[in-house]
Amino acid sequence: MGSVSCMLDGEGVATLLNDLANLTGDLAAEGGSSGLSEELSFVVLITIPYILTAAPGGITEEFLTTLIERLEGMQVPSAVEPLLSPYSGPNAPYPPMNNTTLLLNALKDEAASGFKFEILARPWEPFLAELEAATKHFFPTITMPTALEGGTIFPKVYFSVFQGAVHETVPLQTSISSSILRDSIGDTIGLLDFNRIACARFLIDVDCYFAPNAFLKRATPFDKIPEVSEGKSTWKPEDVCVDAIFTNIFQLPQPEHKLVYYHATLTEVCKLAPQAVAPSLGRAIRYLYRNLESMDVELRYRFIDWFAHHLSNFGYTWKWTEWIPDLELSKVHPRRSFIQEAVEKEIRLSFANRIKSTLPEQYCELVPEDKEKELPDFKFESDDIAFPEEGKQLLNLIRQKAPNEEVDTLMNAITDAANNKGLPDPSKYARDMYMTCICHIGAKSLSHVLSCIERCKEKLTQLGQESSQAQRQIVGTVMRYWADQPGIGANVIDKLLNYSILTPLSVIEWVILDAGGEVLPRGHAWEMVNTTTRKVVLRTRNLASARGEDLPEEQIATAEQQHEVAKAEQAELFKVVMEGLGRYEDGGVVVGKEGTSGEDVELLKWWAASWLRALKRQRDIEEAEEAMRVSAGSGAGAMDEDGDEEKEGGDDENAMEEEV
Repeated sequence: MGSVSCMLDGEGVATLLNDLANLTGDLAAEGGSSGLSEELSFVVLITIPYILTAAPGGITEEFLTTLIERLEGMQVPSAVEPLLSPYSGPNAPYPPMNNTTLLLNALKDEAASGFKFEILARPWEPFLAELEAATKHFFPTITMPTALEGGTIFPKVYFSVFQGAVHETVPLQTSISSSILRDSIGDTIGLLDFNRIACARFLIDVDCYFAPNAFLKRATPFDKIPEVSEGKSTWKPEDVCVDAIFTNIFQLPQPEHKLVYYHATLTEVCKLAPQAVAPSLGRAIRYLYRNLESMDVELRYRFIDWFAHHLSNFGYTWKWTEWIPDLELSKVHPRRSFIQEAVEKEIRLSFANRIKSTLPEQYCELVPEDKEKELPDFKFESDDIAFPEEGKQLLNLIRQKAPNEEVDTLMNAITDAANNKGLPDPSKYARDMYMTCICHIGAKSLSHVLSCIERCKEKLTQLGQESSQAQRQIVGTVMRYWADQPGIGANVIDKLLNYSILTPLSVIEWVILDAGGEVLPRGHAWEMVNTTTRKVVLRTRNLASARGEDLPEEQIATAEQQHEVAKAEQAELFKVVMEGLGRYEDGGVVVGKEGTSGEDVELLKWWAASWLRALKRQRDIEEAEEAMRVSAGSGAGAMDEDGDEEKEGGDDENAMEEEV
């Protein structure tokens, strides 16, 4: 719109910009819509460089300068913005920076230097006379809406994997060039989600769409940058491209599209220009790895997921030798934990022996022989465990699809035998045995375990309904069976949740209260908690949306009641999370097993604080959205991204089908 302002009659888009600024001010004054008002501010501000570059016509610099000053006074900080920073703590590579604030300050600096906007190409300059003589077009009046919902727009916080490098390979975050480039490339990525290959081609050719000499020659080696003449640009187009994709992957609270889209786009970029992009990608990975100790825990696991996924597309090759010294670190250290979890994720995407063959010898301890087994051991094959013969009998009964009466008879006999021996909680032995048998029968693939769960759903539900402790025991049994491949165990737990055999609270309580603080550095533990809380939040949102539909009067009260129950369950869930993690963080509960070193205890407290911050963000964002829904007087506003994320498990499910 701004680029064609010279073709418009009179004030052109000035009236529209002024109306948008007024609407921004109204939203900011009302409160509760700061995300939307900030987004509108950004839209107006990012249009200014294009207007001034494309011969402003009837729009004067004075008007635009006044517009910038007006919008600056309308900025309302969001309550959740402090939780959206990708890094925190004293070792953060850079302080949190709001993208709109960066753009505002950059425009003010540019105004002081005469609005040059040197990054923008000006292909029309040879034809200015023709453009001046051309017929001008009338810009229609656009009526602003009288009411807007704030929706789920949250402030965007700056993220980069190249800031602070020895050489400036991407524009400084404070420059107007940075804002223009990041906005333009971000829009390209966002709009071309239907074709990742076309998107990758545009990204590779990014230097063709801006001013000549704005970038270095493609594939210029990093160590050759010092040889660039003084005053010449040192921006690498590959770095700008990689930086933009990572900005989307690491956006909080949710990226615009599914994460797999950004993964696939980066893969296509690497395939199109491997020699140019690979070095940039390597430096980005090393930057992220160096800053793991200050990275938000949710982003840490996004990094692991992307890293393993990316390596799977390129033969699982990486310069693992660089990280050999970090294998000597404590297993709960963020860098050592990253290595472990990345290898675990690779195994989920492939096979243990395949991954082991790609690793240096020093990494072999990360892939012990137990991980290479085709199936986990059935523990009742050992005589060292209680009731081994009964365990084998129960396995055969379930496998042969025996009537429930026969299964119940055997399980009751096991409970009676445990009771006669004076064992505590005698019913737990039969429950553990039954769930272990289900896991063993379904261990070959996801379809096997789903089939077994569906067939035995009635009995599993009955076992879970005995008590909340019984459900937590079921979770523990599954995770013990899959101890060598805990990611698969987490996937099975997710299916049991979907079948309502387990309650969300039982999963949360097992991870935070039963498993203990030592699981906090583990990816499967985060996956279980994060997936479970998101399911609960999504259910609450769906029930809120249902209230806004055209329902018969008798169903409205039912919908309201269901929503209130869901809200109460959600509040209880987050209460357990916050209190449990809070006790680990402040030392109220001993973190780690007996004999854990003081250094490890402090690291585990750090993990607890990191989890607490990420899950508090999830809770606060949901509370903010609920407030928006209430203020709007309807149940609309649920984030589509969460619904998409709910479907992402399909990729992991297919991976499990292949790997087992």
